[in-house]
Amino acid sequence: MMLLTRSVKRLAFLLLPLLIGVLSCKKQKPVVDPPDPPTETPSVYESIFTLPTVSFCGSVLTSNLKIKDGTDIGTVTVGNDAFYLYLTYNLSGNWYLGDAHSYAGRESAIPRNSDGNPVYGQFPGKQHLNFCDQKQTFTFRVLLSSIFSDNNALCSTNEQFFIAMRASVKQFSNATDCTAGIEQPAWGAPFLINPGNANEWATALYYCKQDCTIPTISWCAYSQGYWFSNPNLLSWCQNVKFGNLEVNKQDGTALWPPQNNLEKRAFFQASALQLSLNCVNSGNPIPTSISNDYNRVETFLSTLTYADRQNGVLIQLVFGPQLVISGDGSVITTVLQTQILQHVPDINQIKIISIKLCTIVQSFLFR
Repeated sequence: MMLLTRSVKRLAFLLLPLLIGVLSCKKQKPVVDPPDPPTETPSVYESIFTLPTVSFCGSVLTSNLKIKDGTDIGTVTVGNDAFYLYLTYNLSGNWYLGDAHSYAGRESAIPRNSDGNPVYGQFPGKQHLNFCDQKQTFTFRVLLSSIFSDNNALCSTNEQFFIAMRASVKQFSNATDCTAGIEQPAWGAPFLINPGNANEWATALYYCKQDCTIPTISWCAYSQGYWFSNPNLLSWCQNVKFGNLEVNKQDGTALWPPQNNLEKRAFFQASALQLSLNCVNSGNPIPTSISNDYNRVETFLSTLTYADRQNGVLIQLVFGPQLVISGDGSVITTVLQTQILQHVPDINQIKIISIKLCTIVQSFLFR
């Protein structure tokens, strides 16, 4: 027994330096700081539940949101800043949002079935919404660097997105009715995704990515009635000038109204743009969407005299924006049709443009 005790003590004595060495190695191990938490990568399609406050580049695109029978129940709006694309649903009346599905990218890449119909359940933008929350506005924010575009030389950036925006919608009068009613699909118009299938009415739209390097100039216009028949407007900042002919306010007012004199209509419309250009917009150029037409009409008017403007000339001239003022009165859509046969035979086109009103009080109406 004594021999065993001595052996244990001797073994413990021999192991003690080894134990001390092990412990000392552990104490000398360098302390490593814990790694930083991984940076959160934003989802390609982020959900925003209130209207985003964004300084969009260029112009936004707004289209109707329709149910199957063609009823407009609101709008969809597409716009971009330097980093994101924004896809916004905005319902009106007593229509409310359920699930929302969106796609933005190349036209060839939109999820389709074997019949060519869109498969909205496979759209990358997905958000479940409860009808009883009575939401009428919702936005997907999409990282531009994560999606692809088609080439289109008609876009200033040469980048065009194919946009499909679908939502489940329901109409009810108050929250207690939210579980009643019929849920139905709505799509952002204006054209069919699969026009070859009569049973499929899903729609989409094209959107040109806007150039954020070009400064946006807010250009607005007053009506010809404001410039030529406004008793409160005592003077213009300049005379109206077309080539060698110059018309002052007194002579211009004497020509009013245009009535059915087509030559006068051209004169008053071009004059209203020229006066808005120089008296309101500090000489900033007329929007490019109508500048070519304006320049051609300006060239034609430069060949006439004041007497021609009084008497009219025998030409076939239709230069008459027909205007629709939006609900809030801030934006108007102009269908500008120019046909100057005989004098400028190459003009025969229709353009759709948007011009901001200088004030809501003044309507840019061409009488």
